[in-house]
Amino acid sequence: MNASRTRWLVLALVVLGFILRLGLALKLGIHEPPGPGSDSQEYDTYAWNVAQGRGFRGMSPDVTDRDHLTAYHPPGTSLVWAGLYGVVGHRHDAVRVLHGLVGAATIALVYLIGCQTFGRPVGLLAAAGFAVWPFSLFYSAELLSEPLGTFWLLAYVAAALEFAARPGAVRAVVAGLLLGLALLTRGNVVLLMPLTLVWAVVQFRRRPRALAWALAIPMVALATVAPWTIRNYRVFGAFVPLSTGAGDVLLGSNNRLVVTDPDYYGYWVFPDELPEYREPLKAPNDELVRDRLESKLAVEWVQNNQDQWWYLLHSKFRRLWTPFLQPRSPRLHRIGTLVAWGPVLVLFALAFVPTGIAWLRRGHPGWLIHLVILSVVLNALVFWGSSRFRYPIEGLCLILAGAAVVGLVQWVGNRRPAPAVSSSAAA
Repeated sequence: MNASRTRWLVLALVVLGFILRLGLALKLGIHEPPGPGSDSQEYDTYAWNVAQGRGFRGMSPDVTDRDHLTAYHPPGTSLVWAGLYGVVGHRHDAVRVLHGLVGAATIALVYLIGCQTFGRPVGLLAAAGFAVWPFSLFYSAELLSEPLGTFWLLAYVAAALEFAARPGAVRAVVAGLLLGLALLTRGNVVLLMPLTLVWAVVQFRRRPRALAWALAIPMVALATVAPWTIRNYRVFGAFVPLSTGAGDVLLGSNNRLVVTDPDYYGYWVFPDELPEYREPLKAPNDELVRDRLESKLAVEWVQNNQDQWWYLLHSKFRRLWTPFLQPRSPRLHRIGTLVAWGPVLVLFALAFVPTGIAWLRRGHPGWLIHLVILSVVLNALVFWGSSRFRYPIEGLCLILAGAAVVGLVQWVGNRRPAPAVSSSAAA
């Protein structure tokens, strides 16, 4: 297939992806407001306050003032929504249309990364998969951080691979800016920062000039985050690089309930639901104090329960990757997840180690994909396993699965015996 036809095919996949995402949003309720007490409501409240010129303020757990300056969530999602609200007003349908467009653009990123790492056939196969990927359709219709966070993360991967092909100052700045935007949108991307340094040093260790620019990528990312960190210092009088919500996740995923109740296998529980923590967490009436208390309690629990470490690690790892949803999940969701994610998981697992080893031996920069996936695994092991944590890397998993499919097809083709030549034809 020539380049012109490929571009038209990718465009068709992008258009199809947008139509499917918009259609699902319409079916589920494109104008529906966020539910009370949800992450969506918090993102939306912060965004509307920013759009009105009132600053990044709203609710956070166990703070009685529901209109205080906050850093409970990283600001990226709400700031994008605020820009949209400033133009069209407080319209949730506009956010869902934006998410549909972002999800469709992510299809093109999946294609680009597939081409950069394995070539056009794998890029097309992965992009086609992501165009109809049910999890992407779902998150595009929701008022959550996943659509934007996934777009920025994959855009960073594509930009970093482009930098590796042609190192230079501009490409390093672009990659660093995109990594910074991913950090500001999804705080758990922070674990990718040290892995990006590893990638830079190993990949460019024999090319000093390229190494210098590669090391600038995480520095630019930190500079992108710096204005928000400075703002938080002015608000709280303390160093808060991204958010005050990490304690919730850390304590909620490392406690007595998650190691005793099968319903919370590898999962988490909101800390206030545990009686022993409820009153101590409400007492400060301050989100920063609460966050630091949660982190302290979580570390103490982990130190005092070393016999549960293995259970925590394997349960979180399995929960992150499993294609089997909990029995209490809707039957259709369980079947859809098994049918969609199950085969991709198997193919991805087949390709993960061999491709990583091959790229490291050849000096190919594509092993950055493996580091991005590893950062999500590490995040799950520290906190908890979740399809929401996994979703941003599912496009990369589709690429590796596509590589496995193409490789298996080529292997079968090479093993097939050549057709016999008839005597008449030989004559």
